Amino acid sequence: MAEKEATVYIVDVSTGRKTATVGVVGLRTDGSSNPLWEKDEEESYAHLSVFQEIGQMLMPDIRKLRDLVKPSNTNQGDAISSIILAIDMIVRYCKRLKYKRKIVLVTDGRSTMDSDGIDSIVSKIKEEGIELVILGVDFDDPDYGFKEEDKDPFKVNTCRREMTTPRIKVVRGIPSFRGDLRLGDPSQYSTGLTIQVERYYRTYVARPPAASAFALSIAPPKGQSTAESSVTLQNGDSTVETASASNNLSGVRNARSYQVIDENAPGGKKEVEQDDLAKGYEYGRTAVHISESDEVITKLDTTAALEFIGFIQSENV
Repeated sequence: MAEKEATVYIVDVSTGRKTATVGVVGLRTDGSSNPLWEKDEEESYAHLSVFQEIGQMLMPDIRKLRDLVKPSNTNQGDAISSIILAIDMIVRYCKRLKYKRKIVLVTDGRSTMDSDGIDSIVSKIKEEGIELVILGVDFDDPDYGFKEEDKDPFKVNTCRREMTTPRIKVVRGIPSFRGDLRLGDPSQYSTGLTIQVERYYRTYVARPPAASAFALSIAPPKGQSTAESSVTLQNGDSTVETASASNNLSGVRNARSYQVIDENAPGGKKEVEQDDLAKGYEYGRTAVHISESDEVITKLDTTAALEFIGFIQSENV
């Protein structure tokens, strides 16, 4: 008797909801086919083609896109204008209805970019609640062992130039002072005036991002391989820099240790924990220990306040 067999095929057909809609725009295409180009034939929207208007993505549409999405023979086409075109498509389709709106720009970063009016574009993206995602197709990825050879140095120079430009970061204001503004001494005189005030920085220094420290790595013996990893030291004061993506560089790891003189220890010094240390003051060549209870006498007991010391006539300023 032949062996019986029962087989179940599970096929992932992906999402098929009518509300999950997709539109596809080609950047740097040989031709120009989009509503903004057809309206005025403005040069900014040349070499942009709408392969598919926003709508439900079905299998016939995917087969059609396979024939449309192919390498072109031109480098003309503005990436910023393609974002404007995508915004226009979303606004026309979604209107004021509730949608999760997203634009995904896939590019190698070699197309021209006209940054005129970029502030208004950013404002429009925020106004419409659109999420913008940019994917670089030739970025090195050490996790997958991918490295793009002979890349255009234009992007490297642009990256270096952008690194030297400080980025303005909008943060929640932190007061540099919070306390009393005093006119006179209210504790001694009834005519004294006290107002609760907070002081904030009007401007704040914006610095370029700090570079990471790396060192030339020592090549391992043949037959051995090294794995790049990040290690967190137990010492709270230590910092660890992640290893570089390059095989010639390795991360710099910093650690702090405390030593005291001990003739019985190897080398004449013994390592101690930070919790075992005590505060003290240098008196000549001697370190004088001071306990926490006695440390109060070294601090002046004051209260923080802004006080008017006096007034000067404007003619004398």
